[in-house]
Amino acid sequence: MSKNRPQIPIDEPCNWTAADLSSAPKPHYRLDSAMINEIETAARAALAEGRPHYEWRKTDFDLQISRPMLAKAYADIEDGAGFAIVEGWPVDDHSYDMNVAAYGVIASHIGEIKIQNYEGDWVVDVVNADKPYSHTSRGYQSADLLPFHSDGADISGLLGLGEAAWGGETILVSAITLYNIIADERPDVLTILERGFYHHRRGQHPAGEHPLSPNRIPVFAFHNELLHSCYNRNPIEWVRHEGMELTDREIEALDVIDAIVARPELQMSINIGLGEILFFNNFTALHSRTAFEDDANHKRHLVRLWLENPNSKRLGETLLDLYVPGTSRYEGVGATRQ
Repeated sequence: MSKNRPQIPIDEPCNWTAADLSSAPKPHYRLDSAMINEIETAARAALAEGRPHYEWRKTDFDLQISRPMLAKAYADIEDGAGFAIVEGWPVDDHSYDMNVAAYGVIASHIGEIKIQNYEGDWVVDVVNADKPYSHTSRGYQSADLLPFHSDGADISGLLGLGEAAWGGETILVSAITLYNIIADERPDVLTILERGFYHHRRGQHPAGEHPLSPNRIPVFAFHNELLHSCYNRNPIEWVRHEGMELTDREIEALDVIDAIVARPELQMSINIGLGEILFFNNFTALHSRTAFEDDANHKRHLVRLWLENPNSKRLGETLLDLYVPGTSRYEGVGATRQ
């Protein structure tokens, strides 16, 4: 670990605060009519072909007009602030299947679509299914506040198909900034965070397998001198349902994280509107969602994709190795769990 650690504080474009983003050009990209027509044509052809979306690759689509813009969006995710917003897709003009197909065409230029759970779903509808966020369910099935965490793949995408009557904002915090602050203010907890924690698998495993991760998963790890973050406090604490207890020092280390990411000056709030797609890098950003309420005319509906890019400079461990073993590219790059 230490031999791969860069100089601290880590200075990368994905090390930002809210003030930094407010004074810099936003990573927003808008589809124009020519791009929309091109993506519509590609999506219809892909649907007619019948292959599942997780087999789609950017080389499958001739997006001569859209490709340069999507390449810039990818550069923001990979080498910039760690996120990008693509907006302007006309969701009201298309069916659900066509919207998701167009989303898949766009996403293929950001990464490879991956299956997200043990049941084999490659696309997840983030809606209020009246299920509490617990060790027996996933957060996307509830309307509760979701604390800051990383998703399972190295890039997440969220397409807006419906907005809540109240709440439901997505909030991003730079994991690089978080690490720098901890290294400055509370370096005593870094050893615990870099050693990591066991995670509850929330039923996402075959019968007979242990409900906890087989190894500790580091909150902060370094590969190729690049920081990779992987954090979700709830599955860490839910190990108690299987008879494992966290120590006081481990709880203190988690409290340090949560206290820092709660600072408003670190937070970027995004309300994902209709036809907007937010892509973000899970290694360099943590995200949260405020609680929300629907009514008869307003129902929050996002479509989530998980993406991985085998050519990324960040090839650390993801939670796909925990929930959907064998689907991540992580094991294929010769890396080992920390």
